[in-house]
Amino acid sequence: MKNLKQHLYIIAVGLVFFSCEEPVILEIPDAQDQIVIEGLITNADLNYVKVTKSRSFYESGLAEAVPDATVTVTNLNGTAYVFEHNPENDPELEGIYSAPAGFIGEINNSYALSVIAEGVEYTAQETLMPVTTIDSLTVEVDFEEMEDPEDEGRFYEVIFFAQEPQDRIDHYLFKFYRNDTLVKDFAEDIYFAEDEFLGSEIDDLPIAGYYALDDTVRVEMYSITREAFVFYVDLFNLINGDGGMFSPPPANPRNNLSNGAFGYFQVSALDSETIIVKEPDN
Repeated sequence: MKNLKQHLYIIAVGLVFFSCEEPVILEIPDAQDQIVIEGLITNADLNYVKVTKSRSFYESGLAEAVPDATVTVTNLNGTAYVFEHNPENDPELEGIYSAPAGFIGEINNSYALSVIAEGVEYTAQETLMPVTTIDSLTVEVDFEEMEDPEDEGRFYEVIFFAQEPQDRIDHYLFKFYRNDTLVKDFAEDIYFAEDEFLGSEIDDLPIAGYYALDDTVRVEMYSITREAFVFYVDLFNLINGDGGMFSPPPANPRNNLSNGAFGYFQVSALDSETIIVKEPDN
């Protein structure tokens, strides 16, 4: 609890700021473009590396793709896989490099990334950690949401169940989809956790969003390394910072990429489960 003096101080500061309405234009020098690398290697058919450039503070629109990089992923045994840029020439996939046919990540194997772009090599390395298995998904009616649904007919919750092994330290990233569209409760949300928080059993855990009858719901659970967990913590804090005088200055998330590249090279085991929303039995 704050005392009266602290309250008065905050109110006084607020009055000072609200009384000043003269706009201030920040003179922010344009920084040199930086390479941004977003890589994902999994034990499923979901493997890619995206290479783009950062934008200046006042620039809007899509990031500039880098279509002429050399992208290679090498496993612990020394086998190298060359990723191909946008093999189907899809304009929406510019900057995305696809894994060669048949490439699948293996649990407990390590993968080293090499991206050569504009004469500079950027590297990263991670190990593909095991992921726990999703036991089941169930559907429940949220009666409070039913009285005032955010979207007509969407008042069903999907509940997540899994067992969390306690013989190792695990970190997880979660993604939720409604009819193949990513779902979040708030646009700034990132769903990640460490096993100490989850405990040995993940029971009765509602996923993000509300759903309607016949919606197809998919839950994806990714294993992530401790370094990836730190990256997502930094990214979450950066996105959700309020910019106030008591907030720390914004900083780029810590990552595993060399030579000052932004982004992250993530190596994950993936487990997923799908359910079609039907009326609960009881």
